Amino acid sequence: MLRSEICDTNRLPLGRIDFSSIRKRNKIYVDKTELILKIAEQDSPIFFSRPRRFGKSLLINTLHSLFEKGLEDFHCLDIEKKWTDTTYKVIHLDFSRMVEDNIEDIRYKLSKKIIQQFSVYNICFNFEERDFMYPDIILDEIFQKLSDYSIVLLIDEYDAPLTHNIDKIDILHDITNIFDSFYATIKQYTDKFRFIFITGVTKASHVSIFSAFNNLKDLSLRKEFNSLLGFTSDDLVQYFDVYVENAARILNMSKNDVYTRLEQYYDGFQFSINAKETLYNPWSLLSFFDSPEEGFKNYWFKSSGSSSVIMQYLKISDSFTSLTCEYNETCFSEDVISDRHEISSIPIYILLLQTGYLTIRKKSDGIARLVFPNAEVEESILKLAFMANNLEPDIKFSDDFQMLSLFIDQKNLCEIIRVFNEILNECVSILSNTFMNERSIRDILYAALPQKINLQKIKERETSKGFSDLELLTQKSHMVIEFKRAKNDRDAQASLAAAIEQLRRKGYGVGAFKDRTLYRVAMVISTEKKAILPEFCKEVLFDELLCQSLASPFPCP
Repeated sequence: MLRSEICDTNRLPLGRIDFSSIRKRNKIYVDKTELILKIAEQDSPIFFSRPRRFGKSLLINTLHSLFEKGLEDFHCLDIEKKWTDTTYKVIHLDFSRMVEDNIEDIRYKLSKKIIQQFSVYNICFNFEERDFMYPDIILDEIFQKLSDYSIVLLIDEYDAPLTHNIDKIDILHDITNIFDSFYATIKQYTDKFRFIFITGVTKASHVSIFSAFNNLKDLSLRKEFNSLLGFTSDDLVQYFDVYVENAARILNMSKNDVYTRLEQYYDGFQFSINAKETLYNPWSLLSFFDSPEEGFKNYWFKSSGSSSVIMQYLKISDSFTSLTCEYNETCFSEDVISDRHEISSIPIYILLLQTGYLTIRKKSDGIARLVFPNAEVEESILKLAFMANNLEPDIKFSDDFQMLSLFIDQKNLCEIIRVFNEILNECVSILSNTFMNERSIRDILYAALPQKINLQKIKERETSKGFSDLELLTQKSHMVIEFKRAKNDRDAQASLAAAIEQLRRKGYGVGAFKDRTLYRVAMVISTEKKAILPEFCKEVLFDELLCQSLASPFPCP
């Protein structure tokens, strides 16, 4: 398909919109039907996992259209000349909104969904109100009434009822039993199904889709299906180049710079160890193209960030670092990554991977590192940490934030520190242990500072000699900050010396952005005073690095 030559935001497929509507309303559809064909030709039941907002529901809609209406909605797509199968009755069960916390409500709603979907067979059902408490029995009776059938079964977000109630241990077991019986009933009739396809986010060991279907294929980590959901860089150019061009004009940026920023914020997802390409999150990318004048906003946090599973973990966590630590030095086998776990005790690194906060990078054959995919997601996980610690991630210092880039260009260190300390004063409770760790302070500042056109932020940028703490870029300047913690004023001088020495030894920032003026600063954080100490912060010039100078702290006027 040729890319669109008209930048019409009405063509962007945003929101809960099904495949048939996308095609009929001439919205942009990134053609994944060659991969969908490989899935639809399978005989075994299939499970496919992806984070929220990656297009699982659209994939289910596409399969629904294909099996129910044939090629009616697939004109000019890759699958059009290759699909030869007939049409079928399609049973489509969407559990994404089945988030009740009452057992009777879940039983009733599941029974109602089953009856509603099987009404396509025009069978007279004589169920009474009390029968709705037994969805497995209702399902069994329906199957017994169907004399001649070949069914396509599509189940979207199978785990939503479980993850929504992850913190309600008293009813989680009962919910699991309800769906165990449901899938066990389906198992009895699997020979009657042409195709079974199930999506979800997590892999729950105590839900019997993984035991009921003996030949269930999990395609989630398969290399050939890595790009089934999400947009590749080639997709971005082919389908959305005019939208990138439009954003460049509105933001007064070069087109190449917009591509670079899009990659930094929204690219980086990888779902197979051996995959060649990384993927853009579709929701964030489309949201940006819909309102480019708002800049490179964090769309992930509001749409996917407040996962109940992660929030439950964060509520029992006592520090930011338990969640925001880097996993890139820890290796995991493919078996560990693909393993199933009890829903209430999923290891945190697996939970972060399944929900999209971490992604895969190949270390060696069968071994992967887990990393944050992009700046948007990394900021989102910090905001989750704020919420779990009853802190405020969306503080408003609009005037100071607008001036911060000017302060950096002016090398006005005192004003920069003032803004930083106002953020910390607003965000951190006086009873918090956050000031025991300079990394937590860095993370708070990183999450609170806005991502603007004239102010970019980078956390732990990798160099050949290590990782910088925090870097801020204006259109003119490149500021590199090294934080060190001191218990009190007596330790502050030694902490300052250590920060300066690290900047000297590691060479952070040297040659990184040659079109900007480099500005390196050592900052000392006081645990006792719960603030960054202006009298123990110092600009470290390049010639000072060469001379290994540890001169007196930078004086505030």
